[in-house]
Amino acid sequence: MMKLSQEMKLTQKLDFRMIQSLKLLPLNIMQLEQRINEELEINPMLQAEEPIEKVPESAETPVNDRGQVTTSSDESEHNGDFTEADWMRYIEDGFEHDYGGLDETDYTIEEREPTNTYTSTLADHLTEQLGMAVKNERDREIGEYIIGSINDDGFLDSADIDIAEGLHAPIEDVQRLIETIQQFDPPGIGARDLKETLLIQLREKGLKDSLPWKAVNDYFEDLTNRRIKNITKGLRIPDEEIKGIIEVIGALTPRPGSVFSSGASTAIIPDIFVEKIEGEYSVMLNDRYLPQLTISSNYRKLLDKNAGTPQETRKYLVDKLNSAKWFINSIEQRQSTILRVSRAIVDRQKDFLDHGITHLKPMTLQDIADTVGVAISTVQRVTTSKYMQTPQGVFMLKFFFTQRISSNDGSDDFSAKTVKDRLKTLIGEENHEKPLSDQKLTDILNQEGIDISRRAIAKYRDEIQIPPARLRKEL
Repeated sequence: MMKLSQEMKLTQKLDFRMIQSLKLLPLNIMQLEQRINEELEINPMLQAEEPIEKVPESAETPVNDRGQVTTSSDESEHNGDFTEADWMRYIEDGFEHDYGGLDETDYTIEEREPTNTYTSTLADHLTEQLGMAVKNERDREIGEYIIGSINDDGFLDSADIDIAEGLHAPIEDVQRLIETIQQFDPPGIGARDLKETLLIQLREKGLKDSLPWKAVNDYFEDLTNRRIKNITKGLRIPDEEIKGIIEVIGALTPRPGSVFSSGASTAIIPDIFVEKIEGEYSVMLNDRYLPQLTISSNYRKLLDKNAGTPQETRKYLVDKLNSAKWFINSIEQRQSTILRVSRAIVDRQKDFLDHGITHLKPMTLQDIADTVGVAISTVQRVTTSKYMQTPQGVFMLKFFFTQRISSNDGSDDFSAKTVKDRLKTLIGEENHEKPLSDQKLTDILNQEGIDISRRAIAKYRDEIQIPPARLRKEL
């Protein structure tokens, strides 16, 4: 017998406009300019004006407990939408709602003209495929985090467990999404190491369990160290067959992400500028390319009560006004969030800004999320595809996030990037006739206070593409 019942349940559901607002966060400065121009074309209520040089105010941009910019219009209106009555009050207030960048912009900076048009990044390409592959918001959040952890070479930098802990998600869900992303284009993307990316590419070619697959899967170390006899003996094949196997493997891509980074050089336009002024680091947003957005004065006149505008047209214009206001507020919120995240990064990495990569501190997305008071997915979006210009050079925001390696004397921990940089220095200064073994490198770093194992040394050496000692030896 069917039984009917009622129950009350609280659920969270993102408003469509909020989703649109979140989509602005991952955009870099050139992508945002393109997005603004698209909105200007489709919304007659928006218009762009020449930037007006403003005197910075001392007060900080007000934000609420969710990291959102608050304005006087936000406080007076319960849901951000206009009615015709709201419109009349709004127009009587002087109609000053516009967007022209945050106060932190330094207008004395020499204007930089982009020399190349924007091209799609690896992250953009993967995120577009993710949107077609996942069915719910939680999978999208996990997938975006994974994509954000894939480096320019196309390899996944973060361990499965670290991603799961960072997102408070089951590790099974993380591994499922990693497997999904590994099926994306370009083939081999999202692998943890070279061996996995080669196996993924062979699988995509329909060569799973073939001789090239077995050579990579079962004899990878022999393959990389050119121990051909071990491979032919293990596969039980004649010596002449190994040439064809190596040709198949050699046709694969060792760096699947390189297709997005190896083309013609593209001008890098920093999204954030960091300068040291009177002993303190100042963080400024680069919004010189962004047009100043206001509400069109011509179209607003059509909403005047004496304009005689037909009801259907008035309704259309009010809808466009709501959309324009939301878009302007979304940009303000985006700029404020990026600025707060950038300030938190700079505050933690002052030693790096003063002295270079040897003083880069370990830092995770969760560290910054806790400092700023936003969700980790927000930090993930903010740090996607954006560059920061610092006294040490121009770096992607992702550069500042690195794994923590403990010290063996209880002092400050080290970052993985610092350890890799130290490895490069030690190997660069070694005697090429007697190169340092991984164990010797481990002993040296342990003596310097870095608590690291030989296995980790071998892993980091592979990541910075330095061969083992026996292949570095010069006769």
